[in-house]
Amino acid sequence: MRRNENYSLNTDIYIILLLICSIMTAIFVGISSNLMILNCVFLAITCFLVLITYFIGLLAGLIFNLLFVFIQGSYVLYADVVLGKELDLWLIVWIFLPLIWSLLVSFITRNLQKLQEENLSLRESNARNLGYNSETDLRTMRSYRQDAEVFIETHKRFDIPVSTGIISIRYFYQIMNILTEEQQHHLIKILSDILSESFRNNDIVYSIDGVGGVPQWGVLLFADYDGAMVAIDRIKQRVTTLLREDKELGKCDIQISIGVVEYNEDKIKSVSQFINSAQRVLQYDV
Repeated sequence: MRRNENYSLNTDIYIILLLICSIMTAIFVGISSNLMILNCVFLAITCFLVLITYFIGLLAGLIFNLLFVFIQGSYVLYADVVLGKELDLWLIVWIFLPLIWSLLVSFITRNLQKLQEENLSLRESNARNLGYNSETDLRTMRSYRQDAEVFIETHKRFDIPVSTGIISIRYFYQIMNILTEEQQHHLIKILSDILSESFRNNDIVYSIDGVGGVPQWGVLLFADYDGAMVAIDRIKQRVTTLLREDKELGKCDIQISIGVVEYNEDKIKSVSQFINSAQRVLQYDV
């Protein structure tokens, strides 16, 4: 939050400086009205240099500014030495104005980009704190753990079997290497949609991060191990079929791995152990 305020303050300062620079440029052009044509030419060059700085970057802007200074200096020397013309000293101002404009625009752009990154980071952080993944429209690990406690408590009170499953993309890194970034996001999204639509209403699907940040999905079911495996196998076949029918992903042999564990209060003492047990089982589904 403090960094966000600093970027905002810096941006305000640079904008004020840019306004001051604009006023000074207008005053200078008005005072040197006898050089109106040259002023218009240099003003157009300044706009061109600012656009280069904005769209390409500060380094490119500085290079073009130095090139402009070199050309302008060469012309002044040529006019003074060869042609014997005396140029107005006011033109020296145009050596510095394009550089000042380019620097201010670059600083403003950079700070605005930082503000956008900070705002995006804050939105993602808020989504995580709220237990919601904005990319997959599913709940996150935080909700997964909280709901698992509720499922376990329900099991203890009413003796209803509870199972959990962890779902992952088989050979994840190899698959990601052959997909474009857009296809990767599409895969995560479509897989999340398929899973959330395939389970019963009282079976909740979560978007979680596995080892190394590999995207995984968790599911809580009111079912014993055999019932959970029947449901999971059905979902597994449906996922494989729908992914093969997808226009963007159909050419890739994308499969999922699943680890299922039924809660047993004699063997499992905590929610973390419950989830970790499913993670371990997942590693053997190859």
